[in-house]
Amino acid sequence: MTSSDTLSKDLARTVVETAGLAPSIHNTQPWRWRVSATGLDLLADLSRRLDVADPDGRQLLLSCGAALLHARLAIRAAGLIPTVTIFPATRDDLDAGPLATIHISPATSAQPADPDNDMLLAATRHRRTDRRPFDPRTLEPEALRALRRAAEVEAGWLVSLDDADLRIDTSVLIARADWLENHDPAYRAELTAWSRTTADAVDGIPRDVVISSDQPRQSEFTIRDFNVVGEPGLALHQTDVERPMVVLIGTDSDTPADRLRAGQAMERVLLTATARGIATSPLGQAVDLEATRELLRHSIGGLGHIQMIIRVGYPLPDAEPLEATPRRSVDDILRFE
Repeated sequence: MTSSDTLSKDLARTVVETAGLAPSIHNTQPWRWRVSATGLDLLADLSRRLDVADPDGRQLLLSCGAALLHARLAIRAAGLIPTVTIFPATRDDLDAGPLATIHISPATSAQPADPDNDMLLAATRHRRTDRRPFDPRTLEPEALRALRRAAEVEAGWLVSLDDADLRIDTSVLIARADWLENHDPAYRAELTAWSRTTADAVDGIPRDVVISSDQPRQSEFTIRDFNVVGEPGLALHQTDVERPMVVLIGTDSDTPADRLRAGQAMERVLLTATARGIATSPLGQAVDLEATRELLRHSIGGLGHIQMIIRVGYPLPDAEPLEATPRRSVDDILRFE
């Protein structure tokens, strides 16, 4: 039985709809899907690549990796087995062919159960990027271990910023990278191009993710500013300095295939956090720029490559649920051959 025989048209649409819920830089959703005789192909949509913020496509690959994990979860929930081949054309150019092909086969009685799959699949519909202040209580050690295991399942690693000197180094590098981005006219123009103010938007950054007031937000780590109106600088009424838990997600090497795996590791961490009631938001400025990413790598001893920085914590008790960001339709991103 071939993958196309196993994957019905309705299931393909369900899988791709679930994949489309994945996070992506500036909510660009830079992916396309194709059902072929060999399986379900994931392709990069290079028209949605950010030339300024993501010139080498690293964030595009992380975003597509997150979508790939969502697809795997949906296929597994249907009682089928997804087997992923990364860069099946052997070349790892973003435009040389599929980033990955999912071969699909029926489950057998010998196939071990995956009790986490349904939990993570449910979390795909509830995961949000939460840039608001978090509750000051810290994560329990067991919760942090669960996040670490989630990264390791996908051939990544996760470390928390517990060392005071490393937190200072990371904070300085994030602030420096944030300043450089926000004072780059090309970056600001690109951010403006992906900002959305209309209710019928299907991608981009909704205006309601911008938080502003007349008081500066006091945080140990600079929160990315999406305000494209007026001067750069995210602000929020707050008197106490936020000192959130921050984790680094990385890979041992830094090939395009590693970056695609890193996206899967990142998303398994985010979904595991969501399932446990833990809020998350990226602090991606320091890894956007190659220079600050390399400095941060040296700060942790030069072992491996940091792919994402994530702020984690519990929502404030009175925090309102966040709305989902807009998504493209399945018809826009799925093609049948």
